Amino acid sequence: MRVMSLNTVRGAAAWMAVAGLVWVLRPAYADDAAAQGRQVVAKWKDAVVTARLVIKMTMSGGPAGGGQPEESKNDANGTVIDPSGLTVVSLSVVDPGEMYKRMAGAVGEKQQFNIETQLTDVKLRFADGTEVPAKVVLRDRDLDLAFIRPADKLAQPAAALDLSQAAPAQLLDPVVTLNRLGNAGNWEIAPRIDRIQAILTKPRTVYVPQGGDEVGTPAFTLEGKVVGITVVRMPVGSPGARGDEESAGMAVILPAADLLEVAKQAPAQ
Repeated sequence: MRVMSLNTVRGAAAWMAVAGLVWVLRPAYADDAAAQGRQVVAKWKDAVVTARLVIKMTMSGGPAGGGQPEESKNDANGTVIDPSGLTVVSLSVVDPGEMYKRMAGAVGEKQQFNIETQLTDVKLRFADGTEVPAKVVLRDRDLDLAFIRPADKLAQPAAALDLSQAAPAQLLDPVVTLNRLGNAGNWEIAPRIDRIQAILTKPRTVYVPQGGDEVGTPAFTLEGKVVGITVVRMPVGSPGARGDEESAGMAVILPAADLLEVAKQAPAQ
């Protein structure tokens, strides 16, 4: 029978002690991240609003010829970036027809049909339940951004992000994203802690979060600094170079600095 040496016993005991410490620290880290995340929610949740959109879509061309307009009502996440109520959302939600056309091009399909979309009604629903008429004032197709501004001056300044107080993210950094549920979820805020699983640098830098596909949501560091806004990134390269699943695009975090640069072009109220 083999007898363990004293050194082996001591080594095993030390390993068990380290392993035990790891198991003690893991819940402690998780609790710490959750506590920091709750602070982020408390500070910024009112800046996450809902854009209520009525969209009329018409498809024409193809074997079926011209189609009848179809109207749909969509609720989209929006992030207020100025006390005037200026809100940024994903253009893919505001203009789904444009996204469909880009998806078709990404997989090499010949666009034998045309999709036209028209916004017939836009409202912003703020965290306190107030709904105000609004309008789209700026679109950026390359960055998948649409900027919505209240039609009339707000009675009180809106809670808004300060995009100048931003922080970059590193690979595997935790980020807190704030999503707002719809009517079925009583419009409650729904935060999530993700990690940055990739950083893409071409054609511009964006961060790929580990999970979730919500767009128009803000992302923060655990310290509460703004990282950016989630948008849809379409495939780059030649059509058909990627699979059908990837041709639909992916949710990425556009850095706050890029968003701020485009927001400067939004017309004043």
